[in-house]
Amino acid sequence: MKRITKILLAAASALVCAASCTDYLKHGTVDLTMSDDGDDYSAEFEFNHPCALVSMADIDRVKASVEVADVNDPVYASYKTFCDSPYAQESWLPSPVEVIVRGDPTGTGVSGENYILPSKDASAAFQLALRWKLTGETKYADAAVNILDSWAAVCKKIDANDANQYLCAGFQGYTFANAAELLRDYSGWSESNQLKYKQWMLDVWFAKNHHFVETHGTGNTCAQHYWPNWELANLSSILAIGIYLEDPEKINYVHRRFSEGEGSACINHMVPYDPIPDPDGKGMIAQHMESGRDQGHGTLVISMCAELCQMAWHVGLDFWGIESNKVLAMSQYTAKYNVRPNGTYICTTMPFTEFSYCVDCACTDKNHGAVHTMVSSDGRGTIRPCWDLIYSHYRHEKNMPASDLHYVKLFADQLRYTDGVLTGDGGSGDSRYGGNSSAFDQIGWGTMMFYRGE
Repeated sequence: MKRITKILLAAASALVCAASCTDYLKHGTVDLTMSDDGDDYSAEFEFNHPCALVSMADIDRVKASVEVADVNDPVYASYKTFCDSPYAQESWLPSPVEVIVRGDPTGTGVSGENYILPSKDASAAFQLALRWKLTGETKYADAAVNILDSWAAVCKKIDANDANQYLCAGFQGYTFANAAELLRDYSGWSESNQLKYKQWMLDVWFAKNHHFVETHGTGNTCAQHYWPNWELANLSSILAIGIYLEDPEKINYVHRRFSEGEGSACINHMVPYDPIPDPDGKGMIAQHMESGRDQGHGTLVISMCAELCQMAWHVGLDFWGIESNKVLAMSQYTAKYNVRPNGTYICTTMPFTEFSYCVDCACTDKNHGAVHTMVSSDGRGTIRPCWDLIYSHYRHEKNMPASDLHYVKLFADQLRYTDGVLTGDGGSGDSRYGGNSSAFDQIGWGTMMFYRGE
């Protein structure tokens, strides 16, 4: 299905093809008002569904690999791993709750946290929907639709007595919306139920996402109080919902926040310093806000940012190239510090510029700031399923030389193997990425969906 929608952009000079742009709207502003008169500032683009994290071209590429069934093909190996995922089985039954709680349950009417239930069900809905797209077997689509309809019928809100609820709103809202995007053309999902689901995404998920981005959780914190992964998750949810609903205002909103917003997910706040040449001559590198915090969160920023960029790319916005490929520079920096190609780290030190977090800021609480003076070794080596996606984009969409992607490629190579066996990098719920929330922080399956060789 194709549908043309007009998006109002700030300047006519921004009307360029995303595939050739490396610094999309670097100095532009995005007006959330729709253009009604077809003036010179309106751009047309197509929703070539599915066009959130996964496109039809991605699906067709996997189907071609499955048909050949080469055991040495990383895509096919990943597909076999995918088919064994417990979240991709048609026997999966949902566990919807009226109130989702992540964080302090005080005042919620719920005895404790239960966000693991939507975490698992959202992942199952996405994987089942994707398995239907890859195989054509309707039993998987039916199981996915059952999950989505069950949640839309039962769940009323996300709540907590602290800000942790917004993490769930971001990560799981993003996944639920991506599942729906894959299922939008399934004849077995009735129009009336899909309309109910769309309203549920707006009322329960988008409202919470938008509130967090606008108020930074409570309104008592500065714009960059919450680390980039918080805002990236909520922007990812807004963007995925916007794509599913074909809502250009939501897409434009995310574009503006990522390009020039006041929050921590704005590219020039997330990566506060200009990229520098890698001391070992492997392209450009740049630390990001969470580099001095810990590597569990440091790698999470990379995985969430990569998936946000890919969704934007599929609707014609080049987040990957903003500010001369800053996303690549921070990915290279993070990969270099965390990769272990032969079980051994490849560096002992990293260039680092002192970074002050929430020092003399506008937050009501004045006692939480920190000054980072070096890259953090806490959680070093944490793995996330994002590296094949990043490498594939810059190598095959931007035609960048492999030498400029050296560390990203090393990490992609490492993640394609489990205990020496070619498996692909896995996805949401995979125990390789931790337990509870950490395993569900990103959708993943980058090897299966995005690997295109060297």
